[in-house]
Amino acid sequence: MTTYKNFASAHWRTLIAGVAVGVLLTGCAMTPNGRGGVMVGLDTAELFGTPLSTFRLRDGTEGTLRKDPQGKYSIKLSQAFRVVPLANAMTARVARVENVGERTVVIVETQERGCAYRYEVLAFQGTDVLQWTVGNCKDRPRVELAADAKSLNIDFPNYNRLARMIYTDNRLLNASVAVPPGVDTRAQPFADDALRATGPVIATLPGSGGDSGRVIPAPPAAAPAPAAAPQAGSRASARPRRQETPARAPAAVSLPAPRAAAAAPAAPMIFQAEEIKPVVIDLRK
Repeated sequence: MTTYKNFASAHWRTLIAGVAVGVLLTGCAMTPNGRGGVMVGLDTAELFGTPLSTFRLRDGTEGTLRKDPQGKYSIKLSQAFRVVPLANAMTARVARVENVGERTVVIVETQERGCAYRYEVLAFQGTDVLQWTVGNCKDRPRVELAADAKSLNIDFPNYNRLARMIYTDNRLLNASVAVPPGVDTRAQPFADDALRATGPVIATLPGSGGDSGRVIPAPPAAAPAPAAAPQAGSRASARPRRQETPARAPAAVSLPAPRAAAAAPAAPMIFQAEEIKPVVIDLRK
């Protein structure tokens, strides 16, 4: 009887120890301490928090935006212990996910105290993360992926120009560019929830110097009227066709040189481009 009790007690101790190890493995998180090190603690967002949304990285792993019981937001990758904190966020949502070059760029829209629109730009490659914080607190940006998927433009309105963040080759550049035709920097909202342009694509009216920045749809071009065919029995149809005289060979003339092809429109000029240094996070440590 004593042997059975000892066996049962050992079994329960083993089971409890296994559960504790599982809790430590799944509920442990490392967060930066602000001094170059990390703090190891219980991941309350994993154990008791609320997962808000998930996204998939280029390598097939998943990331999760979570909110813990104290209202703090963070991002955690599957198979990683360390988390990416969104320390000052009062609200947070994943607004855009794009594969750019070798990394997956995730743009998280947050709201902070006194700032309606703040954006965390996160570039993931495995467990290596580059993090930038951008935004003017009043506008959503328009985000556009390049055709070759090697760069990403993040445009904010800035009076009569655009403040453009360019992510490319593991860097984020800050630039000022001219407003392209069809873009109204006074549009409210400037972008929708998915950070895409709002409204139809429209063209700038030429010669509207007194109303700078206003755009109106270009009128459709009128189709040419088809030529009327002669009616049967009319005088024109009954008149015999005059036999045409053979055309003479044209005299040799000097033709003007072919006009050069029109030059391609120049790319928008970029002024004051500078690199914004990222926060580098290694989720393995």
